Amino acid sequence: MPSSRDPDAREVVKIEALATADDADRADEFLDRCGPSSAWLVQIRTAEVRGEVRKRVALGTFDERVCTCVSLRLDRPVPVEPGLRIRLISQDDPTLTASAVVRPWGG
Repeated sequence: MPSSRDPDAREVVKIEALATADDADRADEFLDRCGPSSAWLVQIRTAEVRGEVRKRVALGTFDERVCTCVSLRLDRPVPVEPGLRIRLISQDDPTLTASAVVRPWGG
């Protein structure tokens, strides 16, 4: 995993991540709640920041219950790099969580 000194590391307020519900039995609930404007606590390394979903889209032919692409706007800049693992925690139900990986930066 790249370190925060990696040349691709950036301090950002917007990220895209590939996310999967931590509990497969709650995948549909995760998708129902993970819509535009929904609020999530985002754990990035030792930081916890509020994130708002800007959009969510299916990843090609993958079933969204397995993996979905989530665009988030964070409430403050946090250093991240592609491939960094993060966790999403529902603001409404902290037992509803998802694990995610930051996508490569867009061109």
